[in-house]
Amino acid sequence: MTLTHEDLERLPGNGAGIDPDNPGKYAELLEDLQGNILNSHGRDYSVHLFLRFKPDQTDEAKQWIQNFAHNSVKSAKQQADSARQYREQKIDGGVFANFFLSRKGYEYLRFSPAKIPNDQPFRFGMKNPTLRQSLGDIEVNQWEAGYQEEIHALVIMADDNLVGLLQKVNTIGQELRPVAEVINREDGFILKNYRGQFVEHFGFVDNISQPLFLKREIDKAKEKGGDFTKWDPRAALNLILAKDPNGKTEDSYGSYLVYRKLEQNVKGFREDQRNLGEKLGITEDLAGALVVGRFFDGTPVTLKEQPLYANPIRPVDTMNDFNYSEDTQGTQCPFHAHLRKTNPRGDTGRVESAINYEESLELERRHRIVRRGVSYGENDLNQEPETGSGMLFLCFQSDIENQFNFMQASWSNQKNFPQYNVGPDPLTGQPGGTQKWPKKWGEPETEDYDFKLRVTLKGGEYFFAPSMSFLKNIA
Repeated sequence: MTLTHEDLERLPGNGAGIDPDNPGKYAELLEDLQGNILNSHGRDYSVHLFLRFKPDQTDEAKQWIQNFAHNSVKSAKQQADSARQYREQKIDGGVFANFFLSRKGYEYLRFSPAKIPNDQPFRFGMKNPTLRQSLGDIEVNQWEAGYQEEIHALVIMADDNLVGLLQKVNTIGQELRPVAEVINREDGFILKNYRGQFVEHFGFVDNISQPLFLKREIDKAKEKGGDFTKWDPRAALNLILAKDPNGKTEDSYGSYLVYRKLEQNVKGFREDQRNLGEKLGITEDLAGALVVGRFFDGTPVTLKEQPLYANPIRPVDTMNDFNYSEDTQGTQCPFHAHLRKTNPRGDTGRVESAINYEESLELERRHRIVRRGVSYGENDLNQEPETGSGMLFLCFQSDIENQFNFMQASWSNQKNFPQYNVGPDPLTGQPGGTQKWPKKWGEPETEDYDFKLRVTLKGGEYFFAPSMSFLKNIA
């Protein structure tokens, strides 16, 4: 059954989400959409290979892509089936793989402009000077060498078995030699704290708040205490899906991938965190929570002055049903806090220029992205690396300009969003600057402090995740 425009605009399954075991009208979509888009593949280790195809090997490159798609790339349906088999029978799904093309990759493969996905930033590429300026990115000649080159494609392979994954990567590397050069490789992993929570290098729990599309994910969120009254994590498919111009079915969709390698200076961040705490006369824990928007364990800083991990009964890693309706002055969670900047949860509807709250909130929710990042470098949270470690930031969306680029340029970087002169996002706001911090949690008096930018872009690119039917028939 062909999905209609209205199907993409509404919450899937009338709000219940897509059930891969009983997909109904979404069956063809799941079979033709690559995995890892609607929900994460869930593997602990991944290898990312950036490819540049060799001159005069177009036909051979297409044949390699087709073979790789048949043998390795998993559809959303296959991903769901493998996950169910693992839950019920403990059968390991093995290596998971994705394949993505850049605009330069489509051109190399001789696709006409009409057959190249038409998102404007995707067509310009991340090296484009105008886009770089709008994002506040550094000059391309300061990126790592592999990212400075022309990139045609990205291959991602992931598994829980690191030895098996590396063997598979070696095999694929041998197969690629006649048709492509691997100009860059990144090895990623899921970094976990002592509780087994997914964290990033600064130590904060990550990926708590994500747009949800599948029934199982929505059910899990509800079971863990989310009643969606203050924040609804569900999303319509048009947030993430874009029609594949080369797909072979009526429901051939893909998604745009933003890939950015972000180095994290952990030592510098923790020094600044201590200095901020001393200046405000608060604990380091609270200082870090004011920067990020949550405590290390995931507790939203709006809920309490101190983290809730002292109470093991409360499932702090699932606390997502909150907004800022009781903190409209930013006295509990500063307006510049990273999570409030990148997901204002209704703040845009409270400013004087807002049309009305409901419409502003709906427009705001259209800027959300679906994150699939992993860590790289040091895997010991007790260490404090200054270089060589960070986040391989990946996010999916249907419209790069209106989602990731908007979030970075119009929210994170702006000192006057969502309120006048609050300062840029202290984690990712370019080029950084002074923020206003509450001198006491919950009270209006503020103190200026320039929290140094400790995240550095090392390179990246925009990609498209083509449909399975395109990849399997490209030759």
